[in-house]
Amino acid sequence: MAYNLFMTTTTTFTPDSARAARSRYREIESSAARWRLLADAALIAAEEGRRPAALASILAKALAFLSLEDGVLMLLHDDALQVCASQGPVPPAGARLAYTAAMQMALQPGPQAPLVRQDIVSPLRIGREQRVGLEVLVPLCLEGRQRGILALLSAHAAPQPNADDLTTLQALGTLLAALLTGPGQNPARTPAPEAAALLKALTPRELQVFALLPSGGTNADIGEQLGIAAGTVKVHIERILHKLDLRDRTQAAVRAADCGLGA
Repeated sequence: MAYNLFMTTTTTFTPDSARAARSRYREIESSAARWRLLADAALIAAEEGRRPAALASILAKALAFLSLEDGVLMLLHDDALQVCASQGPVPPAGARLAYTAAMQMALQPGPQAPLVRQDIVSPLRIGREQRVGLEVLVPLCLEGRQRGILALLSAHAAPQPNADDLTTLQALGTLLAALLTGPGQNPARTPAPEAAALLKALTPRELQVFALLPSGGTNADIGEQLGIAAGTVKVHIERILHKLDLRDRTQAAVRAADCGLGA
């Protein structure tokens, strides 16, 4: 009697399995986009500092991340917001803007999540048509203080960023605050490609904690600035030390400063 030793396995793809596969693929792509945004911003900060061209490049990458067209990067200066970089029909670099109600909401003391508004009239848009489909105001918070705003806009209707996207933008806000309010730029002791590789190993929340270590604050101080518990900060620092092969938080603070982060 002969036996067939080869069996054929047929996989049937149902509409549900196809949708699940597409959803999983989109999730992977979205996660990769978040890493690219933070890694690219960190690389630019480490390599070019806060030169106008570097700030404009970071702004462009943040807009591309959300597939939006117009944006403004503003730093608090005296009683107004100074435009550091801009893209699209918005106030140019060097302009000074008075606070609006929405900006005041984004600049409330303490950690603030990005403010998302849809189908509104935005004073940040120049021209006859000031209505925008989406406006995202990202506070630049460092050491418990609001230092400025990253505003991302779309003239047309656009989907709201999800919770993971907002967390990523919040981490970007911390990096920008550290970059814009730190001392005068000195060449980073850590080469830019190495700095980017180091920062890419960290999660968005770990990046926020890492950027705050040079300030010398305690776990409680950092936790208060980020709106998380001191114990959670301790866990993040332990993971940072492990991922970056560092001995202690002092060495981590020095490494963060070498990468262009912190004050």
